[in-house]
Amino acid sequence: MQAPFELSEGKRRLEGIINQFPSESPYWNEAQNRFQFIDRLLTECLGWEKPDISVEEHDDFGGRSDYLLGTPPKAILEAKKEAKEFENLPSGYPGRVRKIQPLLQASKNFADAVRQVVSYCAFHGASIAIVCNGPQLAVFQAIIPGQSPLEGECYFFNGFDSYINDFSLLWRLLSPEGITENYAFRELSLHRNPRIPPKASTSIPEPHKYRYRTNFQENLRSLSSLLLEEIEDNPDIKSSFYKECYVPIEANNRNLLLSKNIIASRYNRAVDGNVAPSALETVAKTEKDGDLSIDDPALTGSGSSRPIVVIGDVGVGKTSFFENLFESLEATEKSKTLFIHLNLGIKANLSDDIKSFVLSEIPAVLKNHYDIDIFSSDFVNSVYYRDLDDFDKSVKGQLKKIDENEYYRERIKFLSKKIEDTDRHLQASLGHIARGQNKQIILVMDNADQRSLSVQQEAFLIAQELAASRNILVFIALRPSTFYLSKEAGALAAYQNKVLTVAPPPADEVVQRRLIFATRVAEGKVDPASLEGIRLNLGNVVLFLKTTLRSIRNREDIRQFLSNITGGNTRSVIELISSFFGSPNVDSEKIVSLEERFGNYKIPLHEFTKHALLGEYAYFNTHSSLLACNIFDVSVADPREHFLSSLIVAFLSSNTKITDSDGFCRGQDILTEMSYNGFVEDQVRNSLRVLSHKRLIETPHAHYREIEVPDHESPEQFHFRVTSIGVYHIRYWSGSFAFLDAVSIDTPIFDEEARDKVSKLSASFNIRSRFEKTVCFRKYLEEQWHISNFSASYYDFPSLISSQNYTFLSVERFIYQKKPG
Repeated sequence: MQAPFELSEGKRRLEGIINQFPSESPYWNEAQNRFQFIDRLLTECLGWEKPDISVEEHDDFGGRSDYLLGTPPKAILEAKKEAKEFENLPSGYPGRVRKIQPLLQASKNFADAVRQVVSYCAFHGASIAIVCNGPQLAVFQAIIPGQSPLEGECYFFNGFDSYINDFSLLWRLLSPEGITENYAFRELSLHRNPRIPPKASTSIPEPHKYRYRTNFQENLRSLSSLLLEEIEDNPDIKSSFYKECYVPIEANNRNLLLSKNIIASRYNRAVDGNVAPSALETVAKTEKDGDLSIDDPALTGSGSSRPIVVIGDVGVGKTSFFENLFESLEATEKSKTLFIHLNLGIKANLSDDIKSFVLSEIPAVLKNHYDIDIFSSDFVNSVYYRDLDDFDKSVKGQLKKIDENEYYRERIKFLSKKIEDTDRHLQASLGHIARGQNKQIILVMDNADQRSLSVQQEAFLIAQELAASRNILVFIALRPSTFYLSKEAGALAAYQNKVLTVAPPPADEVVQRRLIFATRVAEGKVDPASLEGIRLNLGNVVLFLKTTLRSIRNREDIRQFLSNITGGNTRSVIELISSFFGSPNVDSEKIVSLEERFGNYKIPLHEFTKHALLGEYAYFNTHSSLLACNIFDVSVADPREHFLSSLIVAFLSSNTKITDSDGFCRGQDILTEMSYNGFVEDQVRNSLRVLSHKRLIETPHAHYREIEVPDHESPEQFHFRVTSIGVYHIRYWSGSFAFLDAVSIDTPIFDEEARDKVSKLSASFNIRSRFEKTVCFRKYLEEQWHISNFSASYYDFPSLISSQNYTFLSVERFIYQKKPG
């Protein structure tokens, strides 16, 4: 909402209205006061438009609200007759913040009006209350977390002169922009609680300090990166890699904490009419002998004149699917297939534009991988043999009988002109390869979603043009968010596309297959010449690979952690495990030593979670982890907000919410539910933004995470759904020792004694000090939970703490078993 005129114009109009007041105005009744002044104040002076104001709204308790501002109402104004003066009010500066309680005690009329409008606000969920009798106006919070609004403060305008003199303040409080931005609520909260307590991290000399690897860790990290990440790009072992490491795409991951239906319908909203797109595993079918076939009519039939749009979340495995599509072809089909995989991400960044990259890269792949040079003389003569026949019949073709040298010069010019038209020459070349040489061509335009939307539009149009010739099978990979934006107002809007989806494979199985393959490579059982030079240094990494593999296979809690905290992002889980090798926060030398001595060591879960929380940093901060979210952080000085994020995630994962068929809940319903728990709109909106950005919840098209949303747009306009990352946070992670130890220094603590103790111990790496600090922080949170007295049945923080108490007991046992000093 926005006023249709500026502040200065509103003030000028107000001055005109006040100057025209008749002498009998003090005797106006409520209806006259509303008609003669309040209506005009709102619409003519403060910029409210009539569709955004509701009047005379009745509620179920017999109440009737005079003015409801905004839809849904964000503020309610109660009007009184001008003769009903708020009498005997203590003196003070007009427009300044005043304590409400003294005003209530001084004026019965004011007290009656305040109590009346507070009840209306409670019913409608409005956070701001306003009472006005004409010359006197008060603005205050109708909801104060943990406190009665009658104990709060208000902005009080006492007399028409104060309206004029403090009009800029009045405008900020009550204009459509001010109400939308909740200016009054924020400023009154700031007045009552001037600042949020400092985090314990402020007492650490270097809170963003990096931890540096030892030589042992550095070597382990380098080798693991080679074996777990870079190895799939090694051409010598690519076929072996995909044969052994590729996990067939399936949505029903046994370790995920979300229901199978939610996962299966994850992409429904990305296509028109909420119709589910086809899953790739039903299209790229497997033959009896295990080889993959792409003879499915859905791909190679009439639909092949259009590119096939493959949608999948970032890191879900789109690239791996395409590579496996070719590597898994049976030998005879593979021999007659040309596979052109274009990376439009990093590699295409070096080109001036996508079109020039595609026009140069396709010929380069054909030449380097298949020894087909589309610019060679023999190839060009073959492509344009019919055109050359027409040339021979032309006037210039008659030169062959008169001057053979001149004939060939003209013939060369003719062919050169054909080649210079790069678009058509490429199309003609691909057509010749497909029809003349009887080859099947698969073109994959991958990682377009890593580029800007305009580049993605261009990539799709190029794919459309190449596919239209029916010479090649074209895939273009997009994220659901970018597909959605393009269908709304982009290149895809003009086309009816075949849409396929890639769902996430089980994270634990992906990791196990990679670890097995990496171990085989490290032991020399997969033997490309390119790895011979490093094999002498692989002894320690083999031990660490075997230990990690054994730990994942034998510990369900680790499999559950990997599956859920990465949210179906295959790339994330591989990066997490690869960086775990040689992490400065993991004692890898001790793990290798124990494996050497005993041969059956299993790494505990907390080693994985500690690395996921801290990464390369010594202390937890907003940048240390790409996976963790400090759900106990607050945006305002309200200790109850420690639990707001957990309540939102729990509400979305419960059976009490109002959801659609895809498991999404309206943002407005979340806002309403959290207001029942005593939170105001600004708190909930901030939490929705943070949770969406950190992937604990999601909108259908990844707003905040992938689609930027301006600050002035309210998140309640979207629908939200919980993710496995969010569920794991509130059911397991946030109650564990590792998590609470990490975030204790990143959370404002409102109790002074607890804050001092946590701050005093925050910089220490000593396990005893960390244990003492974390126990203190956990106790503080439990106390705040009981003080808050939430009535929500879908989240129980004490039960979470109780379920994770074993993580504290294991640390305590370690401390007391360890010799002092």
